[in-house]
Amino acid sequence: MKNSYAVVDLETTNANWHDNGRIIQFGCALIENGEITKIFNQKVNPEVPIPSRITALTGLSDEDVKDAPTFKEIAPDIFKLLKDKIFIAHNVNFDLPFLNRELNRVGLNELNVKAIDTVELAQIMFPTVSSYKLQDLTSYLSIEHDNPHSADSDALVTAKLFLIIESQIRDLPMTTLKSLVNLGTQTIRETNLVFKNIYEQRSGSQKLLPDYLYEKNGLVLRKKNFHISDQIDKRSSYPNTENKKRAALKGKLDYRQNQADLMDHIYKTANLRQKNKKWNLIEAPTGSGKTLGYLLPLSYMINSGQKLIIATTTKVLQQQIIEQSIPLLNQVTNNSYHAEIVRSSYNFIDLDRFYESIENYQGHRHTALLKMKIMVWLTITTTGNLDELHLTNYNNPLFTIIRHRGEVKENTIFAKDDFWYYQQNRCQESLILVTNQAYLARHLDSTLWGDNSYLVIDEANHFADNLRNVASPTVDFFRLNEYVKKLSDILYQNRVTLRYAFTEVTTQLWNYQDLQDMETHFEAIDELMQRLEFNLFENNVENFVGFEDRSSFVHLLLQQADFQKDNPDLINLLSDLIVELSMVVNRIDVLFDQYNFQRNFISVELSRVISNLIIENAKIRTTLESMDELLQVIQEPDAAFGIEIDMRDYYEPNTLKLSWRQYDITDLITETTDSFSQIFAIGAAITIQKDFSHFILDLQLDEEQINEMLILPDSNDMAHNSKIYIPKDVPDVTKLSNDDYYSMVTKHIVEILDNMDHQTMILFNSLSTLEAVYNKLMETDVKEKWEILAQGVTGTNEKIKKRFAIGNRSVLLGANSFWEGVDFPNKLLEILIVTRIPFESPEMLDVKVRQEVMAKNGFNVFQADTLPRAILQLRQGLGRLVRTPHDRGVILLLDNRILTKNYGKTIVNSLPSGLPIVEDNMRSIKKDINKFLK
Repeated sequence: MKNSYAVVDLETTNANWHDNGRIIQFGCALIENGEITKIFNQKVNPEVPIPSRITALTGLSDEDVKDAPTFKEIAPDIFKLLKDKIFIAHNVNFDLPFLNRELNRVGLNELNVKAIDTVELAQIMFPTVSSYKLQDLTSYLSIEHDNPHSADSDALVTAKLFLIIESQIRDLPMTTLKSLVNLGTQTIRETNLVFKNIYEQRSGSQKLLPDYLYEKNGLVLRKKNFHISDQIDKRSSYPNTENKKRAALKGKLDYRQNQADLMDHIYKTANLRQKNKKWNLIEAPTGSGKTLGYLLPLSYMINSGQKLIIATTTKVLQQQIIEQSIPLLNQVTNNSYHAEIVRSSYNFIDLDRFYESIENYQGHRHTALLKMKIMVWLTITTTGNLDELHLTNYNNPLFTIIRHRGEVKENTIFAKDDFWYYQQNRCQESLILVTNQAYLARHLDSTLWGDNSYLVIDEANHFADNLRNVASPTVDFFRLNEYVKKLSDILYQNRVTLRYAFTEVTTQLWNYQDLQDMETHFEAIDELMQRLEFNLFENNVENFVGFEDRSSFVHLLLQQADFQKDNPDLINLLSDLIVELSMVVNRIDVLFDQYNFQRNFISVELSRVISNLIIENAKIRTTLESMDELLQVIQEPDAAFGIEIDMRDYYEPNTLKLSWRQYDITDLITETTDSFSQIFAIGAAITIQKDFSHFILDLQLDEEQINEMLILPDSNDMAHNSKIYIPKDVPDVTKLSNDDYYSMVTKHIVEILDNMDHQTMILFNSLSTLEAVYNKLMETDVKEKWEILAQGVTGTNEKIKKRFAIGNRSVLLGANSFWEGVDFPNKLLEILIVTRIPFESPEMLDVKVRQEVMAKNGFNVFQADTLPRAILQLRQGLGRLVRTPHDRGVILLLDNRILTKNYGKTIVNSLPSGLPIVEDNMRSIKKDINKFLK
């Protein structure tokens, strides 16, 4: 017998029932025998005023409901309608409790019914969707949704959503479905009932797996093609004339002269390369089509040995190249080039470890939900890239267990199915590889890059900083103490279980004597940690912190000479500690290897112990790598670096945290130069007033390494298509307290968005400022009229970028990566708010180290470093606005220093020539913006 469902949606005066929240509309869709049979829509007089923000959201005002019945009048009918049904809602833990509280308020019993949550069902069954809001799901599934936030419309589409999910569950392989039923005991309320019912209906029926799936040890996986089949016409030649380029681009892309010039320059340079002069510096302004500008000519140069490597700065840029630029290249060339993103193994799921975690690592309710989500995802993914899950964070301990560590799989259950091996194989075969600049710097010796390949460093203004980041880790002694203690406790508390296991296991790679030896190592680590912490405190903290500052958080920045001065014991202590920690980490790895080898003979209890050991061991390993880098740095006599020391408590040396920053990157530059046949460093803003000097200085390039320098003209006519506005009432931002500054920025954002209808992006210099302004905005009515997307708050960069691109009234708050490389053409972005001139904080460790070295070498730090970097960042930000000659957009700059300070002229002269800068009151600014953007 099929279940009867009531799909309910409520519109209320307030989400909080205790804060005078009342129902203003009740919507319900009945599902009988798998079909929607009836829709109920009832407006309700809440007997309290409806807030304006709720009216803006739902369209219901006090006037609309004044003649409607009160909830008390219709409550008996609602109770009768729902009492024998299974209750379904999109976020059921809001609708059902709210409805029950209202029933109680009018003297009726609560509904004692089974309840199902479609949010959780969607999270499990659509694991790669970036948003589970009802509107986003209906858009994703092409469900017609006429009146969002109208209770009857929301109830109807939720019912349709539920039926689609049911259909998807019925199509699942029985093995996967059975696993979901077993894991689903921790779903919200009775949500697991959906999986159980369908499993029971299908039990006994034998349905073969479709051709694209296969089963392995209880996991159903999607088949993968381990080899790449590029289809490239070797007879085709580069379109070296304007007519040939126009013919190739026809119907696909407009012909742009500066893009054609870039293509010709790169093709010529790649063919006439010089042995020692490998670096080519190119500034290609926003909208010049630089990505296709380098992809097209270099696609005619690459082969199985000589690849094209593209190093970018963010995942967003990498995805744009793969999803947009490579398909466009294939259309233009009539070829079928394949590109792979080269990622760390950390990004991929380890199937062996996930298989073990299903039964042996329980965690909390969210862990069970993640496992269910992954179970379904494995029937979809061919990459195993965990980023496909689009989670807002990956901090669940489960991910520590199931992330791949990059080791070669041999003789494991899923060795032949390994996603990391699959990715490495495809990267070996791909002619075009896209990667992160920092990853490239860490793996310059990788065979993946091929021999004498071409390297394009996209957004090259970040390359120097990314090279320095590679040599700038952190060691947190307080955390390290915690990790080691936790590891020791796990071993000690489970000594009986481990002793039994060791006597039963025949391989004896690890035995009970190892457990006793570990205690000796832990004692040695404890002693060395104390001695090292006290050594660092005595030599680098005690004499640098005045008595009056000892009651507060300690923060010190030291030069290399100060850090190592008169401290001969430091290297020995650090070396000894690294040795002891390495022995512990390696022995735990051996234990895990033995566990894998004897898996069929090991208890569930031991498996849980192993899972917990893996989590702590991974944390120690990461810190150990950083300590090893520190040891190498301080032993280099000519290294120029700075040390940052933080202590939570001056009187507790074990709260020490060390960070360090190197300035000298000449070795990495030399290694990069030696690894590739030609290097194209390209960016939209890498010159200052048409001069590459700052870029060359920052990258520590030798003039003899540079082959060509090219600056392409800007074809977007920013002077005609854009304006900069500065409100007259903006104060000097340097004289505001943090809270006053946040309030000022919030005030202007609210003002500019009021009665406007243009997609808006707001750029910040720091994520902390972004979050503070976001919190203030959420206290205003803006959130009722606009969708507010905030980097690091409302989702991942990729998620909020996609949300913004499909939005109609969206505001995106972004920092760092959103200043550049993000494309929003064709009116997707029309207003850009720059909250302040993007000067770096002089108290940041990397800034301090870099500028101290520059000052010693006789540079005016502000003119040679601070100002140029701010100008480049500002130019990158402005480039987000006008991406094509047809785009129009305006900039609201909430920083008047561009007009009041002497250096303001330098900034203005570095911006596109003739770009209007208007200072006026906000009322006039808004009027002019509306007129300009018509």
